[in-house]
Amino acid sequence: MRLSKAKQFYKKIENEGLSSSNNLEIFRKVNYELLKAVNLIAQKVKGDETDSVRQRNFTKSLVIIYTIQTSLDFEKEQTSSVDFFRFYEFCRKKIISGVTFRNYKDLEKIAVNIDKLFNFNFFKSLEA
Repeated sequence: MRLSKAKQFYKKIENEGLSSSNNLEIFRKVNYELLKAVNLIAQKVKGDETDSVRQRNFTKSLVIIYTIQTSLDFEKEQTSSVDFFRFYEFCRKKIISGVTFRNYKDLEKIAVNIDKLFNFNFFKSLEA
């Protein structure tokens, strides 16, 4: 998703408003996109490929993490917001170091952790 499209999407949501069930579904979809981006980055790093796809997904993953971190409500849900912030900060640092130092194993671990946290079963679907 390009940045301009993301801005349009969030503006539309802001104008329309959402119920809490839709917020959860959006959160899951955003995290699924993060999982796909991190997995693709790991594949590219493992294959020692530096191309626009890797760069685009690297940027996408960092934008998703930043968006999630800035959307957390520390006043309503302080404990869970702090825990989520720490998790995404850990992911952000590992993604940056994984790309910088070409450590695909760290990237794969991040993808597995996101998959487990949200019970996507992403990697099981790839095996089938």
